[in-house]
Amino acid sequence: MIDKIKAMILELCEDANWDWKNHINSVVKYTEILAKQLNADEEVCELSAWLHDIIKIREGKRELHHVKGAEEAGKILEEMGYSVDKIEKVKHCILTHSSDKNYMPETKEAKILASADALAHFDNFLSLAYFAFVPMKLSIEETRENLLGKTENSWNKLIPEAKVLAKEKYEAIKLILSED
Repeated sequence: MIDKIKAMILELCEDANWDWKNHINSVVKYTEILAKQLNADEEVCELSAWLHDIIKIREGKRELHHVKGAEEAGKILEEMGYSVDKIEKVKHCILTHSSDKNYMPETKEAKILASADALAHFDNFLSLAYFAFVPMKLSIEETRENLLGKTENSWNKLIPEAKVLAKEKYEAIKLILSED
């Protein structure tokens, strides 16, 4: 069933106006690594990774995408016959993956998804820069500030095991964006 979800999300990515395919693939990669390392529910992590940004991808809406995305993921998983328990775990992961202080990750799997989402920002730094500079039409200085903020926010979301994976890229990005 994960293959059906993967195919659905990748098809949506093809129609979207941003580099969603690379972002989603990075998130999936890191959830797999961290789930194995931390002995977490790998299926919950993978389902959450594929579905976590479905609202952003499908509708292009950023505001409350985690809330709406959790609801949409629940509907999709219910239609596919997943158990209520599995659905609730995935919904919690998606609801808490963002930096919204109203929804904090409480489970190992939710912490993994939040970290994997942040790790993907280090992998896809050029896409973030393009998005800030072109569609958002920020100046070079505003883009630099935007990227510094995004980099720090992403770093701060990481669990210790994820910081090990991101350390070199984090330091390189900080060096590139420094004013010195």
